[in-house]
Amino acid sequence: MSIGVATNTALSGLRFTSLGTKLVAENIANAEVAGYGPRQLLASGTISALRSGATLSSNVVRDVDPVLLNDTRSADSGRQDAQTRLSALSKLENAFGIPGEFGAFNTLLTSFETSLRQAATTPDSNAALQAVAQNASRLVSKFNTTGDQIQATRQQADTAISNDVQDLNAFLGQVTSLNRDIQRQTLLGGDPFALMDQREQVVSEIAKFLPVTEIPREDNRIMLLSARGEILADSDHAEFTFTKTPGIAANDTLTAGAVSAVYLDGRALGPQDQTLQTGTLGANLAVRDTLAPEAQADLDLLAQDLMDRFAGPTADASLPPGELGLFTLDGASTLPAGPTGLSSQMRLSSLVDPATGDGLWRLRSGLNAAIPGPMTDPATLESMITALTSPRELGPGFPRLSLSDSMAERVSSLAAKRLGAETDLASAQASFTAKQQTLAARGVDTDAEMQDLLRLERAYAANARVLSTVDEMMRNLLEI
Repeated sequence: MSIGVATNTALSGLRFTSLGTKLVAENIANAEVAGYGPRQLLASGTISALRSGATLSSNVVRDVDPVLLNDTRSADSGRQDAQTRLSALSKLENAFGIPGEFGAFNTLLTSFETSLRQAATTPDSNAALQAVAQNASRLVSKFNTTGDQIQATRQQADTAISNDVQDLNAFLGQVTSLNRDIQRQTLLGGDPFALMDQREQVVSEIAKFLPVTEIPREDNRIMLLSARGEILADSDHAEFTFTKTPGIAANDTLTAGAVSAVYLDGRALGPQDQTLQTGTLGANLAVRDTLAPEAQADLDLLAQDLMDRFAGPTADASLPPGELGLFTLDGASTLPAGPTGLSSQMRLSSLVDPATGDGLWRLRSGLNAAIPGPMTDPATLESMITALTSPRELGPGFPRLSLSDSMAERVSSLAAKRLGAETDLASAQASFTAKQQTLAARGVDTDAEMQDLLRLERAYAANARVLSTVDEMMRNLLEI
């Protein structure tokens, strides 16, 4: 090997080891940074080639497994979906109350029934009658507040959808902008890897809203596709639109046009649209338009059943057929055709005031009684007990049950949905964790990096010795 070749080889080796050391330091420093793709230095020569006079060159690559990355994002999208649904179902279940806990529906209903039975035993006791009125008032308040909480859950979901759409559009715009910057850097021969790290983080954020697939393009660009195959980002990006609805009420539905759908480039995304099959965007739509309305429907059926049981002469002989009794509605004396929203409109009859005790005798004598009847007559109170406990259907397809059993069955159904959501989340979390760990294993291995650093140190020393030897030889030649 000539002196010139030896010098060039050693200098090339020094440049290689210097760059390698820089990459090792960069990898270790960013080992815990999300979206960071480990840099690897690939040598394009071999020792045998070097000995024959080849020059060592190097090439830096960003080591990321695109298939594994897409799988991890898909798992995260499923996890976010399951978490959002579980959170909403837990709120809805808590709104109804956990059976046996203070303030739960079944606890309040049991207290109301107990006070009715006590009053029927001692109809001449004003304290017993006041307990009936107070427990009835608490039951009405529970229906009102639960209905309000369900609509608050829908409102929160609607707000979350609006925020998701804003963030999603911003992130898609960032992907498009980063694509252009990365392409420019690549074509100019610069280092686009930091921009690619940033883009990877942005795409991972997008995957939390809806499932996406990343497709590599030329010049290190990418294209994002929805689960339906629509292009979300490339040289330009898609536009999601949504109109936030203030003050959502029980009868505000997507079908009626009272709440907004999510649109993708002008196309409405329906409840079963594949584009929103997972992620927080589709999950919040499901909460607003399906899960919460189902809970509201159950609550309204229970409210309707309670009011109907105490309506007419069956429960109170002083009432005409169909007229609401102890449990009534604002501005209405009979039940409407549809039950939607009844729970929030329910009121205790104004003829009975549990706070002042006015009209308590009407619980014993009848709400429409002209004058108080015999103080020891429990007939009306006993009729109320029978009305409360007799088996009836909530609606078509429901079993014949007492109000207490119907309420327990509806609460149990909601609890079953919540348990199912917990199972779904556990499965989604396990899948995400497994794939995330596999992806992390493909990331920066600090032990391997330190071993590389030692090898680079030895290589640097060897090349330095070559240059030192060449320098000594040149000095000897010049001294001749």
